[in-house]
Amino acid sequence: MINKELIELQKDCNSTCVVIQNEDIKELESNILVNSNCNINDLIKIFKENISSKKYDYFIVEEIDKIDLNEQDKFYQIVKDREFFGYKLPEDVIIILTVKSKETLKNISQQLYNLCVVAF
Repeated sequence: MINKELIELQKDCNSTCVVIQNEDIKELESNILVNSNCNINDLIKIFKENISSKKYDYFIVEEIDKIDLNEQDKFYQIVKDREFFGYKLPEDVIIILTVKSKETLKNISQQLYNLCVVAF
């Protein structure tokens, strides 16, 4: 069960993201959805085409628990710096990571997990 109140408290909190379960994405409207296994070029394209041209409340990285720890580094940088290759996330956008369950939280890199608030 998603804790929307806890998610909303993360607005304007730099270097913080929220972890929710995959199925809870449907409760968050106005979002940009990124699959965690996308490559760097696809991620740059998403930032270039969507970040400044679209109004949204959530930047969602889907299924972070399914990718290799080294692959999670690109998302660590996005959370830590709120930017990617010079494209900045708006300050009021909340970064969301999704996982399958509480058990798969352990698949998030320690470095990235330390920047997270679990909202389920």
